[in-house]
Amino acid sequence: MLKKINIIIIGLLFLTIGCSDEFLNVNNTNTLSESSFYITEQDFEDLLITCYMPLGHMQQGTGQHTIGFAIDDRILHEQVNTSLLQFTSSNENIANIYRALYTGVFRSNLFIQKFTDEIDVDEERRKTMLGEANFFRGLYYFYLATWFEVPPLVTEPAEDPRVGYPNATQEEVYAFVEESFLKAIEMLPENWSSTQTGRATKGAAMAFLGKTYLLQSKFNKSAEVLGSLINSNSYQLNMPVGTDSLDYIYAYLSNFTSIDMEHSGHSYQSEFNSESIFEINYSLASDVGPSSQYLILRRSTGGHITWFNGPSSITGGFGNVAAEDTKFVDEFELTPNHPAGLKRDPRYYAFYIELGDQLDPRSDHPLFGETFAVSDINSSVGSKKGLRKGLYPYHTSYTWPNAPFQDPNNWRLMRYAEVLLMYAEATIRNTGDMTNSSALDAVNQIRNRAGVEELTVLSKEAIIHERDIELCGEHKRFWDLGRWYTDGWLTLSEVQQFKPTFQPRHVSFPIPLSEINRHYGVLKQNPNW
Repeated sequence: MLKKINIIIIGLLFLTIGCSDEFLNVNNTNTLSESSFYITEQDFEDLLITCYMPLGHMQQGTGQHTIGFAIDDRILHEQVNTSLLQFTSSNENIANIYRALYTGVFRSNLFIQKFTDEIDVDEERRKTMLGEANFFRGLYYFYLATWFEVPPLVTEPAEDPRVGYPNATQEEVYAFVEESFLKAIEMLPENWSSTQTGRATKGAAMAFLGKTYLLQSKFNKSAEVLGSLINSNSYQLNMPVGTDSLDYIYAYLSNFTSIDMEHSGHSYQSEFNSESIFEINYSLASDVGPSSQYLILRRSTGGHITWFNGPSSITGGFGNVAAEDTKFVDEFELTPNHPAGLKRDPRYYAFYIELGDQLDPRSDHPLFGETFAVSDINSSVGSKKGLRKGLYPYHTSYTWPNAPFQDPNNWRLMRYAEVLLMYAEATIRNTGDMTNSSALDAVNQIRNRAGVEELTVLSKEAIIHERDIELCGEHKRFWDLGRWYTDGWLTLSEVQQFKPTFQPRHVSFPIPLSEINRHYGVLKQNPNW
């Protein structure tokens, strides 16, 4: 035994004396270091992919869908305290959104910093790649300025975790957003090839720039950029092809489902249709070919809307929402002269699912022939109507082994219908002319798609109504009420007619306390909170 020990000691001494330090410096070829990355075009294509992903992260789990539905006065949610706006800076849903947005900021900043002229890339592709990065940096800061009001403005990758960043003003952040979108407009194409559908476009940058102006009451600028987008004829509403009731319903409903809606030989395209301007791109597969390379969530590429919001008895989801069924019903216009004989605006039937309605119109799917029942509604929310929009057709088959209930249904962040409504609002608020022909035409395009009577004059009430009906359940309503209160279009008491617990501070979320604690005393809470 002693002999063996002596041999080991001698061997160790030999290694110590006979080997240089280089022998111990072994590179792990299975990992990437910063010095070996950010070199090739493919490195930057991969980095650019990651700039898209936080949009999906923002909606995963307890994030945007949870709090977005809960604060909406047209949705009933089982998180009653959140629905009553009794959230604080410790709310984890808000923190998840905030973290996802700054992840997007960091990645966009990193791309723009590292993507120097030394990188060997075709010049046209270099331009569009920078356009995408600037679009996303603008988009993440757009939501940070809108939802958090006074977030830090960080324009380079954070390198030292011991450094805190102070608040910026909302005006400073919006100015940076405008600058980013203007750069993107100059660099992005109007459209991409069919294998690259879903990437950011010039039209997306223009639409969000117009909205950025609108939120700051820069109505002239908003109308100008949105009018230019409309006049480009790059987009159009998904219009009814046939003349019966399902044609009118499917023309609208197809914007909120993952399947093309088939009826009487007609097909209403769903994702990336003629009115789609920008969508969060979801899928059931982590890799389904070249066009999936920039899908939001690499391994778990589906959304969580069915998991959290699908009726428990149908989908196995949490079933935590239903559609508000007392006040909102009457906002949908009665249509005694509807061309398809519908009794109400067809958007009513796309938003609500009622007792006895079919769950899935496809004959080759498990839920074909089954209907919506009382047991499918979460009894705790107190509604007799379910939410169809965004969840239809209901399903049981969208699952992924490592993340159950993954849903392939894209989330539409910007539709052409919203561009038309923003343009109309900006135009009449800029000019004061309630009979402006271009503003009327914009609103009536939407009403014609629904088959409801055209308007001959606009008003504040007409704009509020049309946005309420057209965009219901799309996480826009609460922020509309807040901005209209901020810019004086609605008084506090008028907002409270829709959302009784709304107070002035609810024009934004609080900055998460966990984030304030990470910034070494320099990041402060929004004074309203």
